[in-house]
Amino acid sequence: MSVHLKFSTLTLILCLTVGRVDTQTTLLQSPEAVTVTEGGTVTFRCDLRSSNADSTVNRYDLHWHHSRGGLKILSHYVNGRVYRSRGFSERFQLSRNVTSNSYILTIRDLKLTDSNTYICEIWGKIYGNGTRLNVTIANPPILLQSPSLERVTEGHTARLQCTIRNAAVTRTDVHWYWEQPGNTTEWVLTHDVRNITQRSPGFTERFQSFRDSSNNSFILTITNVQPNDTGIYYCKVWGDISGNGSKLTVTDPLADPVLIQYPRFSKVPEGETVEFQCAMHNASVNDTDVHWHYQQPGSNREWVISQFENGTFTKAQGFHDRVHASRNVGSNSYILRLVNVTLNDSAVYHCSVWSYIYGAGSQLNVTEQSEELWLMIIIGVALAFVVLLCIFLIILLYVKKWACFQHRSKPEGTSEEELNTVYATVSAEVQNKQMTASPPPLEEGELYYADIQFFRKKTEQPATVVTEESTEYAAIKYT
Repeated sequence: MSVHLKFSTLTLILCLTVGRVDTQTTLLQSPEAVTVTEGGTVTFRCDLRSSNADSTVNRYDLHWHHSRGGLKILSHYVNGRVYRSRGFSERFQLSRNVTSNSYILTIRDLKLTDSNTYICEIWGKIYGNGTRLNVTIANPPILLQSPSLERVTEGHTARLQCTIRNAAVTRTDVHWYWEQPGNTTEWVLTHDVRNITQRSPGFTERFQSFRDSSNNSFILTITNVQPNDTGIYYCKVWGDISGNGSKLTVTDPLADPVLIQYPRFSKVPEGETVEFQCAMHNASVNDTDVHWHYQQPGSNREWVISQFENGTFTKAQGFHDRVHASRNVGSNSYILRLVNVTLNDSAVYHCSVWSYIYGAGSQLNVTEQSEELWLMIIIGVALAFVVLLCIFLIILLYVKKWACFQHRSKPEGTSEEELNTVYATVSAEVQNKQMTASPPPLEEGELYYADIQFFRKKTEQPATVVTEESTEYAAIKYT
């Protein structure tokens, strides 16, 4: 009877003690989140706080979980024994620090797969606040948000993009936060790697999260935007890595910008440079982000490049350094320039602002160089033919003039045959005299003369014969 009474009394004391500890004991974890590069070492603390001085870490078993109420992954018992769940090696070390009344978890040689939330627990019902561990590669992720400023008319859809570097969107959870006017930040939603979305109360399905693997980006869309959606939206990964934010402004429907593109059509050969302009009305190009897209026949519209109001750019991977965007403040226009164009660049190019306001587009047709070469050859041959024709006509004109001159200089009524006979006789006489080295001496008074006979045809008077008796002649005496 006495033994039974003592046992009952001890049980009652323990129950009262446990009840008192249960209501006044807490576990505080630190740090809240930590990012460590692969191969490093990290240490978590789980401090035991209690109003009971007898509540010390060496009196209670401690268990670690990845979620509240989840399976135990690690356990450290008061007798020093350590339990490790499957997959947890001696890289995970458990210890106690009685001085600080803390449980210690140390993880060495960190792996990317160690990224998770670690929650300490005692008695099966008292949990710590959890510590988020993010194990990164040598270069931690970088989040680039665009646009930096998004203006959307009430009732339309806003599209906010968060591009991640040094990590893959398909293997990373993303968290979206909203900073209201007045600097009050509120969690919007979380989109995990299983494509499960959890939303904060008050945020309906108007807020949707997507992944764009082609651009390694997270996308947040807000449909049917309302004036109270105005604020700055931030994307976060690994608990403490945040983007630069996108400011959303909801505007009146009557204040929408108007975009006018030109030229409407351009045809250029491969390797050339082409330029498109997008003039904007009702807004300033200095205060507005612009996005350029292209659409090929039978395909969806695809993003090319974005130029933000702060002067930064983001480009699609397929264009690299061949695409350039700029602003012309004088004409309040955006300019897109493509260098070294290829056949695959043939498409309709659109400028857009505020996510849903687009220009009418500019059609680009890129032709093969061979077509242009044949065209140049044909043009060259045609020009050469024209030049040769001109030369022929000039020669023909000069021949005609020469023939007219010869006809005018020939005595009237003299045929070509008669002229040729006279020319031949004179030429023979001249040649004979030139060949005679020393003509025979003439006797005094001896004369050489030539009878010259003129023929006049097609005249009314008969031909006249001039003889020695009726002619004047010249006496030539050779000495």
